[in-house]
Amino acid sequence: MTPRNNGSSSRRPQRNELRTGGDRKRHSLGQHFLRDTVLAEKIARRGAELASELGCAALLEVGPGDGALTEPLIQALRDTFPVGKYPRIILSEADRKIAAYWAERRGSGFGREFSLRVCEGDFMNLPEEIFLAKAPLAVVSNLPYSSGTAIAVRLLAHIGQVPFLLLMFQAEVARRFRAEPNSDDWGSLSIWTQNQWEVEKFAFVPPGAFNPPPKVDSEVVLFRPRKEPRIPLKTPAEYRLFDQLLKVAFAHRRKMLRSGLPSQGPWKEALERAGIDGTLRSEALDWNQWGKWWTALREIRENEADG
Repeated sequence: MTPRNNGSSSRRPQRNELRTGGDRKRHSLGQHFLRDTVLAEKIARRGAELASELGCAALLEVGPGDGALTEPLIQALRDTFPVGKYPRIILSEADRKIAAYWAERRGSGFGREFSLRVCEGDFMNLPEEIFLAKAPLAVVSNLPYSSGTAIAVRLLAHIGQVPFLLLMFQAEVARRFRAEPNSDDWGSLSIWTQNQWEVEKFAFVPPGAFNPPPKVDSEVVLFRPRKEPRIPLKTPAEYRLFDQLLKVAFAHRRKMLRSGLPSQGPWKEALERAGIDGTLRSEALDWNQWGKWWTALREIRENEADG
């Protein structure tokens, strides 16, 4: 049972209160607190090692919760970085009660050597000038199930400033990020991500590693930039067009491409110019075919602009 406030609205929560099972908002955010200390230390050590190797000036954790990952991460950074050369730490927390807990600890001196900053509110609304103020930015987080994909996509878009992300997701979501072509999990998210990022499984996480235990497995995934993108995109307009291509290609993923693609627009014409069999489904295309389709589409759009 959640401890009562005894009428005081200003009292800050204690750490053990953050783990109580009656907090409806925490469940609505899809938040499960990590309790496996061995796993937390493994994630923290790898995150600190990468942050040091890549010269990161700041580290972001989205959804620190009760600190099961935050505290071993801070210790690992102390063990890895030279004294006085620590990266800045930014904690982004959507839950007001949890954010207040971290603000109070910061006020008591916790994380002072890391210039700890606590940002209350939805990370999706956090201005870029705050979390990208110091780059390169490392990202190590146990993401809320409800918003993990959106948070990751927002961060992955900053490939020039973020040299790695070590993120925990629901296993189903993690498989979509690291899926192989022609698999059930392969889709627009897989292609969009893997076009610029190397994606690998770092750890399997069973439900018992959390409090409360979720009904599904989780995974920790490591993202690192590819040396060269599989399909080069040079301008914001090209990025938008590539996004559109992925959306229309997978809008009806169980249909053949010639049946599932919109009749309006350049999509079918580009498919034909690329010499791709229209009886295939989008999930069956390999990277070479995606590259040809993209090249044909870009040429069509360039000719339209010139004409």
